[in-house]
Amino acid sequence: MAGEAAEQPTDAPPEPQAAPPAEFDWAAAVNPLIGVDTSEAPLAEQVGTHQPAAPPPEAAAPVPAPGQVGPAGAGQPIPAEELVRKHQHGDPLARRMGRSVRKAVGGGTREARDMAAFVELMQRPVPSTRQIAVASVRGGAGKTTMAALVSTELARHRRDRVLAADADAELGSLPLRLGVRPQLSLFDLAGQNPRSFEEAARFLAPTPEGLLVLSSTRGGRIAGEFTLEMFQNAVSQVARYVGTTVIDCGAGILTELNRGVVAASHGLVLVTPGTVDGALSARGALEWYAANNQRDLLARTVIAMVSHAPQVGADLQRAQQMLAAWGLPVVPVPYDRHLATGGSLNMSMVSAAARAAVTQIVHEVFARSLGAGNTG
Repeated sequence: MAGEAAEQPTDAPPEPQAAPPAEFDWAAAVNPLIGVDTSEAPLAEQVGTHQPAAPPPEAAAPVPAPGQVGPAGAGQPIPAEELVRKHQHGDPLARRMGRSVRKAVGGGTREARDMAAFVELMQRPVPSTRQIAVASVRGGAGKTTMAALVSTELARHRRDRVLAADADAELGSLPLRLGVRPQLSLFDLAGQNPRSFEEAARFLAPTPEGLLVLSSTRGGRIAGEFTLEMFQNAVSQVARYVGTTVIDCGAGILTELNRGVVAASHGLVLVTPGTVDGALSARGALEWYAANNQRDLLARTVIAMVSHAPQVGADLQRAQQMLAAWGLPVVPVPYDRHLATGGSLNMSMVSAAARAAVTQIVHEVFARSLGAGNTG
């Protein structure tokens, strides 16, 4: 046998390497941070060696029928909550217990004062419907998550109606983050003339907090491209019945749609990653606004600097100082395990630090929206 092996030609193609062991967790190797708290996970899960038992044969994916595109059942998308490994609370258990102890011994006085001021602001009537835009220079900054948080927090504390509108023409994920799946979209509402809120509400999806959601997709699927005129027409059909509209812009600040939404808004939350290049891109956006006859926009802008990892090596304090030099409030939003899953938001699962940051952002931008003229 050894001689036969030696007689094989030297230029024969190498034998294919064995596939990785079945227990190797590629998902953990590719993206170990999303939705995973490695500080509390078992060691086997941290190193990616944990693998659940293989499903029984009858649980295997069915073979597509002839002429069928994709797997059987592809017409029924998997609910987003089924893609999340487990319910991740933003705060570890030990931190939650420690916070409860501090409250029991009389801590949190400053937080109580801040919340009282926030509640007082939320009770103020609006002179007319207010529009708040949430934008970012690029995708992946956390803009949609911030829009969902801001609109939900407003709906929880405002007595008038709050609308969250998705202005992303590609595949806006605002309904996903808000836990709704509207079957109608702004395409269906545009051109209509609802004579009452009840007629307009047919095109909206409510959340448990009472937030009204206007989607750019139908049933989670892309409905098509829309113009600034179409978007404004759809929003105007509902805005007359709500006190505040929060608009989740698409990525970027230079498109006609995003420029029009921002220009017509009474407040702007500019979202940037909590990194060096994120801070520099936010500064570039401020410079562009100032150089293109939109300096008045800066007076109603709040910057949200979102951290997407538990630890960041950048000097974020200096980055915040650089942006604050423009005279704008810069609010750092710490990494949150619940927000990092990318699923539907549950405010009770968001960490105390992230909730405090969101409350501050809402306070800052809503106060500025009340002082802004009606630009719409």
